[in-house]
Amino acid sequence: MKAGFRNKQFDFVLLFIILAILGVGLLMCASSGFVRSSYLSGDAARMMRSQFIYAALGLAVMIGVSFVDYRIYKKFAGIILWVVVGINLITPFIGRTWNDASRWISIGGGAIRFQPSEFLKVAVIIYLASVLSDSRMGERSKGWYGMITVIAPFGIALVSVLIQKHASATIIIALIGASIIIFAGMRWYIYLTGAAAGAGVVGLIIVIKKDLFEHIGNRLAVYKATFFGNTAMNLPADETLSETQLAQIRNSLWAIGSGGLTGAGFGKSIQKYSYLPEAYNDFVFAITAEELGFAGVTVIILLYLALILRGIRVAFSCKDSLGSLMAAGIIVMITVQTVFNMAVVSALIPVTGVGLPMFSHGGTSLVTILGSMGILLNIAKQSDYPKLG
Repeated sequence: MKAGFRNKQFDFVLLFIILAILGVGLLMCASSGFVRSSYLSGDAARMMRSQFIYAALGLAVMIGVSFVDYRIYKKFAGIILWVVVGINLITPFIGRTWNDASRWISIGGGAIRFQPSEFLKVAVIIYLASVLSDSRMGERSKGWYGMITVIAPFGIALVSVLIQKHASATIIIALIGASIIIFAGMRWYIYLTGAAAGAGVVGLIIVIKKDLFEHIGNRLAVYKATFFGNTAMNLPADETLSETQLAQIRNSLWAIGSGGLTGAGFGKSIQKYSYLPEAYNDFVFAITAEELGFAGVTVIILLYLALILRGIRVAFSCKDSLGSLMAAGIIVMITVQTVFNMAVVSALIPVTGVGLPMFSHGGTSLVTILGSMGILLNIAKQSDYPKLG
């Protein structure tokens, strides 16, 4: 009786961690974005207001979802996946083009704009966790039958994002799906067969439509110029690369290095004044390092680490494989995006276009991540571990 009551307790520690990251993220998004907002619209607070509105919407979604039994998603997993995949497949044809890529769908003359690939991350988690935990399929889903029920749908989902010239989302979804499949215990030869088939499909796409991958080559060239230059701060001249491309990493490193131990102070970044492109989005962590310094960045990294470790605890303590796989998928999503973003701004890997969860500006990403946190909170509520420990 006592254990049953304990299992229904809300995990306020997990909730506090989420709110702490979101709170700091909103402040840094506001600080890093007001210059760009003023330049684009003449209203320095416009970008901040939109992010706060999306945060309020995301919190409402998170709270609502946290009271919905996660087992319900299993009944609609297939429908959810194929609807989201369908939307992603038509996005290149009806979507809004930005930086030579069509990844956004606008409704009402641009009044509502969203990125379908963000929804696909959660849809893939729900679908794979549901199929691989289905007792009716038993071990069949982990054998050759899994090629039909798991690998094929997963591959189609990846292709639907790949044709949008969205390599970063494709990589993230691939890592999420691969992690769930491995955690579920799918036989290695099925997994490798599926991976080989996927590589073949990608190769065919490259042959048919080479321009889908041109932007990847440019990003690798920027990274090469950064990494193999005389110093990471003084990039060599390269006529094939634009100054804007080179400025991203160069100014990101300047921002991080100038932060020192305690930073320049909140709101006092220099690099956000049009020196660092995407200062409010992909490179918000660099502005954070400049303003809050090593001490502030350390606290933020510890908050993300606490979220990841708490999520792992939820996954291992869940009473059924569905909840465990869902929790694992959500935590992999957060971990990969966090690590990728921080690695990019530190020039450890090429620019990927991956935002920092709950920090970077972007409504679709923020609402989706907070919605997934709601699922995690519901799984945590029904998992067997002390919620206050």
